[in-house]
Amino acid sequence: MTELAFTDVQEMLEDLDFPADKDAIVAHAERNGGSTDSAAVRALRAMPPATYRNISEIRSSVGLAPDEMPD
Repeated sequence: MTELAFTDVQEMLEDLDFPADKDAIVAHAERNGGSTDSAAVRALRAMPPATYRNISEIRSSVGLAPDEMPD
């Protein structure tokens, strides 16, 4: 995810109810301003199919490089 900070993903998923599966997460991001070709939505689509319990699990799955981890 070099094209955006994870905060962009967090903003799109701000009011997402957990637990949520990958398809629900991607759909929610698209409804909240993420176009289907945005870097954030592409990163979410690349996550393994699973049910995620919180935003931390999503962050772990999108493959942030160490220098892109939020402080």
